[in-house]
Amino acid sequence: MQIDYTAKRSLKAGHVVDTGYTINVNLQSENRTFESIGPRLVALDGSTVTVVHRRQNTYQLTSAFITDTSTPDNEDMVEFLDSVISGEIFQLDLTGALADYILDTTTYRRSRQGNLNIFTYSFRVRAL
Repeated sequence: MQIDYTAKRSLKAGHVVDTGYTINVNLQSENRTFESIGPRLVALDGSTVTVVHRRQNTYQLTSAFITDTSTPDNEDMVEFLDSVISGEIFQLDLTGALADYILDTTTYRRSRQGNLNIFTYSFRVRAL
């Protein structure tokens, strides 16, 4: 999966703030959730009316194993995730073409595999 983002925080050595970078991340898992946002009103007879304010697609993504020597490496992943953690827009090619996304939460998870510097990164994104 291709990720295009603008570096803002936790810059990797040699990278420059407000500069665009591209990384290609292999995924271990990708789970899509479709949601309609809006109230559902239920009458006394049981009939319902739903007012849809917005529809959204979210994806729960988990990277394949990332190491200090892989491409991308751990510094690339931390730079990307920290750079978009405050709602900055970035691009992914989840559906075969680059599209705009934001992180759907203000957290991501980095999970260590054993005692080595091998990690997976889990985060949720929302299509714009």
